[in-house]
Amino acid sequence: MNDYFKLTDTLYVITEKYPETVAIFVANGFPQLENPGMRKAMGDAITFEMAMKSKKKNANIFKEILIEAIKQRKDLAEDGITVDDSTAMCDVAGVLPCPVKIPLLEGFQEFSKEYSKKHNSSINYRLKSASGGIGWLEDEVRIAKSENDIPDLFISAGFELFFDEELIGRFRDKDVFSDMSGLDNFNSCFDGLDLKDPRGNYSILAGVPAIFLVNKDELNGRKKPTTWDDILSPEFENSLSLPVEDLDLFNAVLLTLYKNKGADAIKALGRNLLSSMHPAQMVKSSKKSEDKPAITVLPWFFTKMVFPGTPLEVVWPTDGSILSPVFIAAKSKKEDELADIVHFFETETVGEILRDKGYFPSVNPDIDNKIPKENTFQFLGWDYIYNNDITKVIETCMELFNSTVGVL
Repeated sequence: MNDYFKLTDTLYVITEKYPETVAIFVANGFPQLENPGMRKAMGDAITFEMAMKSKKKNANIFKEILIEAIKQRKDLAEDGITVDDSTAMCDVAGVLPCPVKIPLLEGFQEFSKEYSKKHNSSINYRLKSASGGIGWLEDEVRIAKSENDIPDLFISAGFELFFDEELIGRFRDKDVFSDMSGLDNFNSCFDGLDLKDPRGNYSILAGVPAIFLVNKDELNGRKKPTTWDDILSPEFENSLSLPVEDLDLFNAVLLTLYKNKGADAIKALGRNLLSSMHPAQMVKSSKKSEDKPAITVLPWFFTKMVFPGTPLEVVWPTDGSILSPVFIAAKSKKEDELADIVHFFETETVGEILRDKGYFPSVNPDIDNKIPKENTFQFLGWDYIYNNDITKVIETCMELFNSTVGVL
């Protein structure tokens, strides 16, 4: 039993109450539900429990996927939580990835109560959904005249906010921030990546891995791709789907490929592009689209929607999943107030939420991220980050990418 639907509810009842579940049912063996008439006729006669048995699916896993989609929809409607207290000692702002936002906020709310008791003061915080973008926070930082005009702690995935010379980057070079991590070492799944900021400005909380979803029905005799070089090959021209709207992950892919393989790799990425869809749309597309991509680059999280019996196969690149880090920047002068907050985000409790709800591996060394040892990562690297204007590199990559999009 859950708070949203019963296993004995019909598919029609569930999809009428939660329209966001239709795409998930369609993508996983119930294409009839996409048609409103069929959804009423068929869905009204079949319970969720019966449907799972008929398709030999794990009812508990499928139920959790539907609940996650329902929560995300609810989360988007609420558009984040803001707590504003004039007596607060510090101001926390940022965006949280949708799959983990609700449980992280619940945990943070409980933590903030304990924090208030210990420090005899509260925390102002504005933590919103990553899907709603980060423009609101970028605008705030852009117009700030001094460090006193910006939040005390930032948290977000992606490179732009933290390294743009017009945003946080201009304060970083004035030693405004410091790494307050309480971890002596990082999780073993990141061995060899050197995620620790050598200049001591930032902390990394976790990473969003980019992997491949291969539609075997669309390979048409081509060998299954297993590396980034494979998906850049001319044989996959007009065969690739990319999460262009997921800027954090897409920019991580652009930056890492550009650093490691040069301009030709970005041009090849554009040449091979078939469509730019949200990852959830891609999973759905295996059932409805006439023009289906053979390969999709997407966050590891969305592979939760893929079930046996479909032509979709999850492929972890053998040369490493490209990582989009979740960064934290905290003001040095408020270390006494902020260190406990940083340490909260590094706890095993938060690490387990990141792992279980978002498939985001945590840096906490005591967390089992459930990633096979042979599955490795690629990280852009601190030397590259500090020795290049990241915003300009992204602009260069977008120019290269757009120059070949749609070119046959």
